[in-house]
Amino acid sequence: MIRNTGYLFIFRFCLLISTMFFFYLILFLINIIQVDSTLPACRQTFGSNTYDLNRLSQFTITGEDTLIYGYAITPCGSVPTSQCGQNSQPFEQGMMACQKRMLGPTPSFESAMGFLDGYGKTPNLEFSENTDGPGKGVIMTMRNARCSGMERLVKVIFICDESVATPTRMEVEEFPVCQFTIRIKAAGACPTGPSPTGPTPPESGGTQGGTIFIIILLVLITVYVGGGVLYNRVHKHQTGLALLPHPNFWLLLFGLFIDGCRFTLNFIRTLSTGRSTYNSV
Repeated sequence: MIRNTGYLFIFRFCLLISTMFFFYLILFLINIIQVDSTLPACRQTFGSNTYDLNRLSQFTITGEDTLIYGYAITPCGSVPTSQCGQNSQPFEQGMMACQKRMLGPTPSFESAMGFLDGYGKTPNLEFSENTDGPGKGVIMTMRNARCSGMERLVKVIFICDESVATPTRMEVEEFPVCQFTIRIKAAGACPTGPSPTGPTPPESGGTQGGTIFIIILLVLITVYVGGGVLYNRVHKHQTGLALLPHPNFWLLLFGLFIDGCRFTLNFIRTLSTGRSTYNSV
């Protein structure tokens, strides 16, 4: 009888550990799978030249046209709002470029310069090959932001320059009012193939922060549950649910969760009917 009980305990313990292992393995795999967040519109082919401006989405490029205004753009990505100055209102989602007012001790947000496709802004981004010639770069046109109540026209001229692997600065010109021309030299603006061949996109590597968190969480939970089960079995000779570490706490937590759900449901019913549905004590 004792031997059968021991085998049953080992079986249950192994089943518990295996279930936990596969559960967190799924979470781990979901975390490390690379999600393609690139914009298809930023991959363009003109003649024999193919460009992928998604290679520039890791850079935030800044510039000024006067002492009054400053600009920032993250090509084919969301520009960090920290580069756009202080704003008393929430920033709109999907902003690729912004304008900030430089006067005063702290720069303040002036306006959005353009938005990524897919954020409800029209028209979508437009692309053409640089007029300097085949293989010289790409022109991206943004018309989906407003300027003094009218359409803002922003032409971003990406110039192929293989010597600029890390672009940080751009030239900005406004003429006439609300029509901007931005020039950016970058190796990422060169064709990806076949002629000339620009640098290949940087490979992602290393362990992501979320992956490290999942691994640590998996180890801690395994040690907590496994160690607690062994301790309760060997030292306290417990069986069933009592094998789990701190079962009273987890049962109490579950009970509090159920009570919270009931409270919320009763509150909603009270708002809809005007009558209280609380149980009398």
